[in-house]
Amino acid sequence: MLILLVALVAGMVIGAWVRVPLWVVIVCAATFYACAFRRDRIGEIALLLAFVMTGVAASLSEFGHDTPPLDEPLTLLLTIDEEPVDRGTWQRSSASVSWYRSNTDSTWHECDRRVIISTDSATQLAVGERIAIYSQLRPLADSTNSYVRLMHSRGYAGRVAIYRSTPLVRVGKTGSLRRASSRLQHWAAERLRASRLEGDQLALCTAIATGKRTTMSAQLREQYTLSGSSHLLAVSGLHVAIVFVVANILLRWLTLLARGSQLLNLAVVAVVWGYAAMTGMAVSVVRAALMFSALQFALASGASYRSGNVLATVAMVMLIVRPSLLDDVSFQLSVVAVAAIIYWAVPFCAQLRTRNGLLNLLTSTVVIGAVCTLATAPLVAYWFGRVAMVGVVLNPLVVLLGYELVVLSVMTIFVPTSWGFVARAAGAIAEAENRCVAVAAEMDWTQFTTDINGWTVVIIYAVAIVITELARRKTRKKSLSLPYV
Repeated sequence: MLILLVALVAGMVIGAWVRVPLWVVIVCAATFYACAFRRDRIGEIALLLAFVMTGVAASLSEFGHDTPPLDEPLTLLLTIDEEPVDRGTWQRSSASVSWYRSNTDSTWHECDRRVIISTDSATQLAVGERIAIYSQLRPLADSTNSYVRLMHSRGYAGRVAIYRSTPLVRVGKTGSLRRASSRLQHWAAERLRASRLEGDQLALCTAIATGKRTTMSAQLREQYTLSGSSHLLAVSGLHVAIVFVVANILLRWLTLLARGSQLLNLAVVAVVWGYAAMTGMAVSVVRAALMFSALQFALASGASYRSGNVLATVAMVMLIVRPSLLDDVSFQLSVVAVAAIIYWAVPFCAQLRTRNGLLNLLTSTVVIGAVCTLATAPLVAYWFGRVAMVGVVLNPLVVLLGYELVVLSVMTIFVPTSWGFVARAAGAIAEAENRCVAVAAEMDWTQFTTDINGWTVVIIYAVAIVITELARRKTRKKSLSLPYV
């Protein structure tokens, strides 16, 4: 499946540079898929070419959506994506642009871009609300090139300011699922606020359990960035993996009931998606939830589970549905980190396995943290222009504390407020985490800036893939298992 994913990505890159009629690509893809049924070398080559054509078609279909022009009056149809963050006299949020119309013509153009919204405190917007405004799209602020490039990779086309005088029409709201997820996220954040947590402890627990970072100070954000631990603040596959493992452990008693295995599998999947909903259904969380759901059902069917195949399948489906994810830094970091765990961390942990379960857990945490830091270093250097090597040493400890912090933060949300000891325990872990990060952030000698181009990153990962494939062929292992189960 990995080679098919590479073929799909190659097709998307080709589609971004070559312009051919979409129907020609579809005919070629159908022809190659028909030839792929042959059980010989020609069939294998045809399958690869079919996935290349699929990538080209997906990339070309993405270009059917226009990008709004900058610095000219536009009518924009927006859907609010994030809860507005209060910045004093103004608020900041983001929105998706579905349609726009320019003054130069009267044609509505379909669009698939995002914008940053700045509004005054009198304009109240809600997640999922659809509005039509008449304004101008400005460039992405006076920031560094790396910031602009990063925001463009996430699909942002510019920024829009909405004043009291800005023509605005409230069109309605999107589907109830998105609004329900937003309400659940808001309820969870309020539950944490009602506990005995405060300050940076509350900010960290809220970010980890609900994905909301509105209460986090700029200083705390900077410390996590400088220490190479900013991935802990953004809910991603790491957090979903923790919920997945803990849910399997705590719900194991369901296997004692009739049809207990089926109940366990359904319950674990429900917990995983419940956590995804509570964190606002971010793309990285949905991607991780899909993967761990596939893992749970693979275990339920008794099939031989191949983690790499599941990762590749999920990545391919998401890329075909939304080709713009290929340029999304969050998508890239998530896939690379999970792939590094599957192909490097798990085999290393298997070699270091002992009869002591606790020692195996500690060893796995150290290895996984170090491998993820090293594997994502080229991408971090490319997108952010800075690498903190202290993260190689710090990440194992951060991840280890993260296990306890995720569990305790979620427990604080659902247990009665009278159970203050749960909130105090979560606060103690959060304080320890913040102090470790603060100390690491002061180690300037472990941080260095770099400026590498995209082709250098591609070459680095191409070499890593070749080495990985050669190592796999040498070992010839039939399957992989979780390192501490």
